[in-house]
Amino acid sequence: MAQQQFCLKWNNYQSNMSEVFQNMLVSENLVDVTLACEGASLKAHKMVLAACSPFFQSLFMSNPCKHPIVILKDVKFVELKAVIDFMYRGEVNVSQDQLSALLKTAETLKVKGLMEVTEKQARGQTQLQHALFGKNKKRKRNRNKSGLKPGESGESSESDDDNISNKLRTSDLRPSPHRLG
Repeated sequence: MAQQQFCLKWNNYQSNMSEVFQNMLVSENLVDVTLACEGASLKAHKMVLAACSPFFQSLFMSNPCKHPIVILKDVKFVELKAVIDFMYRGEVNVSQDQLSALLKTAETLKVKGLMEVTEKQARGQTQLQHALFGKNKKRKRNRNKSGLKPGESGESSESDDDNISNKLRTSDLRPSPHRLG
């Protein structure tokens, strides 16, 4: 006779883990990698960096040092700090004039969640602007009777416009709240 199984669930697991990692970053507890650029450095956790970036995952797996020092060329410290903050918090506030450089750094480091934004920019900056400012014009698509584009097999496939709107909503590009005082 099989024993009954119980599912034990921690309701705040994700928010708790996020908070713990942020606190560990700030206090530099259990850090195991140092990132350096422009003569400045910051410490982080290989596990967090590898989880958020295939670049770091590959680097750490192919160089299994206990506490590596990674020197990043052509990366500004302010951009590195913002990217690391994004990895630990899942969001970061940057000014409009810093956005392009931050996304370039994120693309170089293959940061999940930011890398997709740079890919969309490369595919259609104009489409994104039209979507944000309400000037989006629908293009006619050549579809056969099955509703598929020529050459499609029917397996999960979305148009570029759908990918852009699904992965980047206008709320994702909101200005930072202003603080008084």
